[in-house]
Amino acid sequence: MIGNLVGVGQDNSRWVPWNRPADGATQTGRIRVYCLPHAGGAASAYLPWARSTDQPDLDWVPVEIPGRGSRLREAPLTTMDELADALIGALFAGPPAEPFVLLGHSMGAYVAHEVARRLEAAGAPAPLCLVVSGARAPGSPVERTLHTLPDTELIEALVELGGTPEEVLRHEELVHLMLPVIRADLTLLARHHEDTAARAATAPRVSCPVLALGGTEDKLAAPQWIAGWQAVTTGRFHQRIFGGDHFFLHGHRAAVAEETAAYVRTQVAG
Repeated sequence: MIGNLVGVGQDNSRWVPWNRPADGATQTGRIRVYCLPHAGGAASAYLPWARSTDQPDLDWVPVEIPGRGSRLREAPLTTMDELADALIGALFAGPPAEPFVLLGHSMGAYVAHEVARRLEAAGAPAPLCLVVSGARAPGSPVERTLHTLPDTELIEALVELGGTPEEVLRHEELVHLMLPVIRADLTLLARHHEDTAARAATAPRVSCPVLALGGTEDKLAAPQWIAGWQAVTTGRFHQRIFGGDHFFLHGHRAAVAEETAAYVRTQVAG
């Protein structure tokens, strides 16, 4: 049975290795924002967020999923069902706690949405709001098929998207470590897109408000696709487009954090 959100403890600390509070407890009045990474990304991508004090009422909590970062020795999960259920089991079972927010970029946006959808379907508390970034709405056409590309072409595609320095992707040992995880994540996404496209017309909507963010030069999720997220919720919806490529989120961290914080405060105020 799915319960309410729990604090970080022995059993789920591997999922949130960069959680800021030293004693593992959320400070009174702070709202946790669980940050889910892009395909191949690690929790460390959100480490500057976790260390920032710009938004004192939010506690940015980077999430580490298997197969990367501090969990590099673990096999990546291969389906959205596995990943969403594992996250729910790790973070959403236990005694009641404070309201929370789910934030996901690119692949993380779909994971965040799926977790929110399953929590609501199970009658568990929903996120205060859902923040999705750099992703087309579920059921939208896919711009490019990446998971089946040969290694060389996949590397070129990753360089084109930005976010990963070209010199890193030219480093043979690093590529040997990264590509299997990236390909596994992209395969998971491809399967998820097929599933959501098949049930798009009948899929239940979430009730939590949604904030959708996009980049002006994003080649995977161009600005015109961001508004589609309005169709996934019966609650409030707002969108904001920032300058930048697919990884605008990290290039405009302070502005994105401010936008997110303002939206969260709007939900708290009712």
